[in-house]
Amino acid sequence: MKKFSILILSFLAIAAITSCDDNDSEEFNLNTNTAGEITLSPGSGAFEVTEFNGDDLAERFTWNAISLEVPVQIDYTLQMDTEMGDYSAPQVLGASTDTNVAVTYETLNAAAVALGGEATVASNYKLRVLATTADPAVNPVVSNEVTIIITPFAAYPFSDLYLVGAATEAGWSNDNNNPALFRDPANETVYYYTGYFNGDEFKLLSTPGFWQPQYGERNGAVGVNDGGGSDPNSFAAPAAGYYDFVVDVDGVTNSSEGASSFSMTANSAAATATTYMTVGIIGDSTPAGWGASTAMNQSSFDPHKWSLRNVTLISGELKFRANDDWAVNWGSDTEFSGQGTQDGPNVPIAPGAYDIFFNDLDGRYILIPVQ
Repeated sequence: MKKFSILILSFLAIAAITSCDDNDSEEFNLNTNTAGEITLSPGSGAFEVTEFNGDDLAERFTWNAISLEVPVQIDYTLQMDTEMGDYSAPQVLGASTDTNVAVTYETLNAAAVALGGEATVASNYKLRVLATTADPAVNPVVSNEVTIIITPFAAYPFSDLYLVGAATEAGWSNDNNNPALFRDPANETVYYYTGYFNGDEFKLLSTPGFWQPQYGERNGAVGVNDGGGSDPNSFAAPAAGYYDFVVDVDGVTNSSEGASSFSMTANSAAATATTYMTVGIIGDSTPAGWGASTAMNQSSFDPHKWSLRNVTLISGELKFRANDDWAVNWGSDTEFSGQGTQDGPNVPIAPGAYDIFFNDLDGRYILIPVQ
């Protein structure tokens, strides 16, 4: 295990007792020799945070105790800042009256993100220990610094929506490989779904396997039952066919429709759109790299819908392509969701396990981390 050892030379407590009329005061200063230093031994100070290791111990940071002539409790605080920071607004990794603090990957990740760290980008940070007493008149003692490297992981910040109902492939089962809607990459409350519907009713679910939160029509806009309200009405496709369904759930609560809206518009062109034999993902983040496509599963309900469940991707990029060839391919520069275009840029990927959905009618895609 990597080990940081903070070597702080012994501190001398100087007591100066001064009498002045009827008032007695006692002042203490904590001092350290300026030759005190932090020594890193042995190994690297590099930490890569993933979706899997957040609860794991990243490091136990240790230091030697301060020796005082007068018994005073010393509080130690382990602080972190950017490499060029001045500790004016540090992140605290831990505090103790003992001489060590155990720090998890999740704690390192939260501190790095709070200091402006970007997911999957390795950056330098510095640490120090601050020794203080309960008396604000006592000057704190600061250890020397050590530099570490952290590659943060950004937790998935979005909510997703899935189709359920007789108008959809899943029927009224809430856990039947329910198709996901495609979230707008620039507006996280807006979702799209261009595809085939039976002439019937449907609703939207936030989590497959659970009936709440459940979204539907209410007062001409969108309503929700998040578990503490009443179910909204169903949306409806007036007849079997292809439709552009767009929904905005902005401000929706159990008691308010907020600024929500939805539309259901027939799409006659989709019925004659090209049907591909295969669609797959390809790229250095995918199981087969850039050498071959990893095939997606084609829907038997709507041949333009493709999915891949619980696939592990590594940090990198990918594209979607048809018929195992580059003649037809889609890409975009937005992570997690977007709308790919022919010969568009590669899709950036953070490492993790995902459910992937793709629509060849409009190039929209969404990658949802598997919880």
